[in-house]
Amino acid sequence: MKKYYDVILPTDPKELREYVTNCDRAFESALDDVVQKVAKTPDLRMLGLTGPTCSGKTTAAKKLTACLEAHGHRVHLISIDDFYYDTEYLRSRPRTDSDSAIDYDSESTIDISLLERTTESLLAGRPTKMPRFNFRIGQREDGLTVNPDGDDVFLFEGIQVLYPSVHKILQGGSYRSIYISPEYGIKICQKSFEPNEIRLMRRLVRDQLYRASNAEFTYYLWDSVRKNEEASIFPNLSSCHDFINSTMPYEIGMLKPFLEAMLPTVSKTNPHRKDAEALLEKIADIDPVPHEYITPTSLYKEFI
Repeated sequence: MKKYYDVILPTDPKELREYVTNCDRAFESALDDVVQKVAKTPDLRMLGLTGPTCSGKTTAAKKLTACLEAHGHRVHLISIDDFYYDTEYLRSRPRTDSDSAIDYDSESTIDISLLERTTESLLAGRPTKMPRFNFRIGQREDGLTVNPDGDDVFLFEGIQVLYPSVHKILQGGSYRSIYISPEYGIKICQKSFEPNEIRLMRRLVRDQLYRASNAEFTYYLWDSVRKNEEASIFPNLSSCHDFINSTMPYEIGMLKPFLEAMLPTVSKTNPHRKDAEALLEKIADIDPVPHEYITPTSLYKEFI
């Protein structure tokens, strides 16, 4: 059965700010409950943090790191994105979808052999040179060298944690995994927004603000992103130990001003122009929520 937040935004500015603050605090409390449980896991060495695109992984990673360090662990945050193959190499491989851009959410873009060698080296306590993927030039570079100790925790973050080939590698040590995603839909102004639609709205805004990608490009990639999630992410959720719902009841109003500024720029000849117009019409009657109302540690710092 689908779950929804039935939202009526306060009209008084003071009450609206308080509403946003209470939503942020409720999410942080739920996140803290999971983080505290994870931190008490005996002999924890390996931790996976995953979720579909625009789910809140960055915020959860910060909380996990701070809590584990407070419990006496040194935490090494490892982004699985850093194990991407070079873009030039990916373009040179035979592909069945030659007309589309490279989908970096696909399992085939990860250098599984390098990930396996790196993980084995870390667990063995050997100094390990970490990779770092430079998105600006599309190449993998040398990163820092990690000198692990016996009590260190390796926090692997990324959508790829649930890929079967990656999951198999991460189970090589004492392991626990966390899945974070918007699980509730939102009903507001007689409109219903499903979790996948909420993530698309988040990604449209985030990509423009932080990744220099316009709405046309985000729409262009979305079908392949969703196809990969249905094939490689959602069927493997049973392997996760803990789950966090990251839907924020105020977020449609929070995203509205950004969406209203960017969606009209989608070209009238673009195949996604109708999608952009439909979304603009859907949010038209929803009151905006000033982004200044979010708390300093809000999940929404990731997206706006």
